[in-house]
Amino acid sequence: MPEKHHELSPSKFPAWVECPCFESSLEVRKDATEGTKQHAVLEAVLSGDDSPLEQLEPQAKDSVRWAADYISTLAESAKISSEIRVEYSTLDGFAAKRKSIVFFGTADALIVKGNLAELIDFKSGAQVHSHRAQLAGYALAVFSMRPRLKTIRCHVLYGRSKEVDAWSLTQADAAGVVIPILEARQNQDRSPSPCEYCSFCGDRMTCPALTERVNTVVKANEWENLLPSLRKPGTITDPVKMSQALTIARSVAIWADAVRKAATNLAKEGAILPGYRIQERKGTRTLTDLDEVFNRSCLTPAQFVSACKVSIPKLITAYADAKDLNKAQASQEIESKLGDLIQESPPSVSLVVDRKSS
Repeated sequence: MPEKHHELSPSKFPAWVECPCFESSLEVRKDATEGTKQHAVLEAVLSGDDSPLEQLEPQAKDSVRWAADYISTLAESAKISSEIRVEYSTLDGFAAKRKSIVFFGTADALIVKGNLAELIDFKSGAQVHSHRAQLAGYALAVFSMRPRLKTIRCHVLYGRSKEVDAWSLTQADAAGVVIPILEARQNQDRSPSPCEYCSFCGDRMTCPALTERVNTVVKANEWENLLPSLRKPGTITDPVKMSQALTIARSVAIWADAVRKAATNLAKEGAILPGYRIQERKGTRTLTDLDEVFNRSCLTPAQFVSACKVSIPKLITAYADAKDLNKAQASQEIESKLGDLIQESPPSVSLVVDRKSS
């Protein structure tokens, strides 16, 4: 049975940098389930068992294989410890020579080479948030467990995009990141702050920082000059006012989403909400064995193909596996061979938060 996360788990540190009141949601997201699956396969591959790779979809398989190759290259001939528990402990002031565990977590891979260690964390998706605070927590724990270490090189591997964020930490560097996070989290007077992690917070429906934003829209007591414009947002032409309105809208959307989910859960338990009813939609249906589907369909190859849709990313991955190429080479060859057959839809445009200017 997997070990329960520590209440001060380093995996929460990135969120606590933004908001010390963040609480992990109990909802199990699809990407989290997929990430757990890929981590288990990566652990098996690092131990020398490649067979679990076949359980993964082509893109996930390619991501895990890339991560395993990266870690093996780092290790050279050194031992790779995978899924290793790391603990940060300090001397217990109430008992001589005894230590108290402040927090613990699980490092995806650790490679020790004398007074240097390579600390690796694998993320199955692409980079959305910075995970440096999380790795600083793991690093501080490793330093407390191995006093002879001088430097830890941290590596965050993003499987979907095959990007690496790498940097080095001394024990003082790691403590300089982690201690302020722990102090802020354990401060009884801490206050919440709306941030990019609000969508994942279990307290988002009751969070005073978010509900205050809702009150701002209702009462217009923060940006009073916005009130006339908010009644007809399509008439706003001032970029500053539009930015303010968008900030409020994002916060309200997070709060509203939390209310919607809570109301749905209440209705699922049997409560009757006046004016609403439960509606069940059928799940997505897929065909699992295309060869057998073709055999039973009694269609000609041309007729059958007309009902199929080819995923270009999956085609590139399959081509790379078949021809023993890396993904970039496979992409170039597919583009060369099929470029005149590829139809690209118009690009979509969306507005996202500019982290560099905030």
